[in-house]
Amino acid sequence: MDLHSHNRSCFDGSAIDFACLPQSDKAVRLLNQMRQLAFAVYFFAFSTLCSHARVHEIEFDQARQVALIVAQHDHITVDDRTIVINSMDTRTEAGFIPGYYSFSIIRESDSPARPDETIRMYVVSKRTADTWELNLCTHYSFPELQKFQHDIMHKTGANSLDDVDTPKAIGCVAQAAQMKPPSE
Repeated sequence: MDLHSHNRSCFDGSAIDFACLPQSDKAVRLLNQMRQLAFAVYFFAFSTLCSHARVHEIEFDQARQVALIVAQHDHITVDDRTIVINSMDTRTEAGFIPGYYSFSIIRESDSPARPDETIRMYVVSKRTADTWELNLCTHYSFPELQKFQHDIMHKTGANSLDDVDTPKAIGCVAQAAQMKPPSE
């Protein structure tokens, strides 16, 4: 059988005929080195991607912590007896407002004759921890919150421009959004 007809028979069709591959020690070593190199490249690429992977949203507990920081800034002490914090995200899987965690601060009545009083309703962005009071359309920004937000955005890979549509999403477009000054 001549070499030309042997090569043609080895590469006809889509299946690889392993009998056609070179079987010399040098070729086998080269093939093993290529496999090792391919594995090393794959492992390096995978580990690099994993180390650069970021959480895209904060957890519920982190958002609750943000709401508590903002409540403290508003001089509200959540004591879990008379003033409590509740999630408003229980009705649907997407939450009260998709993309945000929502919390209400409620003063519970000690009398059946008086209703509970909602003191504040905060919405916290799942990507940036940008925080608003829903009823007052107040946007919060003060040093402690900004530091927390900076840390969160570093973890989520977000930036402050990700929440430019927040006023529209929470229904505060018609009203001029107020900025809560750091001194209040």
